[in-house]
Amino acid sequence: MLLGSQSKVALLNELSWPLLPAGNRIRYIWQEWLQANLESYQGGLLLTLDSLTQCLNMPDNVFDYHIKLGPTLAHDVNADPEALPLMTDSLQATIVSFGFDYTETSSVLLGEVHRALQPQGNLYALIYAPYNPWYLKAKVGLSNSRKQLASNQINQSRFKDWLNLLGFEMEQVEAIGCPWWRGFSNFQSKSEMSKAWLSAPIAYMIKAHKKVATMNPIQPLEEKLALSMRAKLANVSTRESYSK
Repeated sequence: MLLGSQSKVALLNELSWPLLPAGNRIRYIWQEWLQANLESYQGGLLLTLDSLTQCLNMPDNVFDYHIKLGPTLAHDVNADPEALPLMTDSLQATIVSFGFDYTETSSVLLGEVHRALQPQGNLYALIYAPYNPWYLKAKVGLSNSRKQLASNQINQSRFKDWLNLLGFEMEQVEAIGCPWWRGFSNFQSKSEMSKAWLSAPIAYMIKAHKKVATMNPIQPLEEKLALSMRAKLANVSTRESYSK
């Protein structure tokens, strides 16, 4: 999603990966990570919210239906992501590639995703690490991606707070690192990188699931036998309710 002059939120119908800071390098790692998470059959509905995700080669025969939200012919549904035209608890999974970075209403969008997901449904989100080296490089005009900088800087802890408040549980976080000792020329997952603690994070790949709502236990009514004042009142019981 990209902010436009006429619309507060516009889907990424023309923005491509090469125009993003380090976009193509991140794309391959993101696709491999998604394929590893989606290699087994899950069924249900998959929703993708941005044109960047449409560029990925998603695994076949994983979901029963794939719904593509956006304004172009490559999409199935033309709709506002702030008001998803989907029933509550109807999606098995949602994939968002930098969609939260390119809108000022990230928390609203995340709330809509939570509403539409089934209990235990999964969110796969790719977000930039704020002020990473490739962002700063584009910011000062040292690359051709200056015009496509993210409009919203979301750090990992802030995104995690949003997830917790809405009722998500974070399952997995994988950082895409940029090793400075190699001249920032070789991206890879930090879990597969030697000296990962010395590398600069570029983006985070996050998997979270919608928690199942639980009912608060209700304290049972407490029964007490009444005092036997006379024979006619013997064995009469009273109940006390604790509905304070």
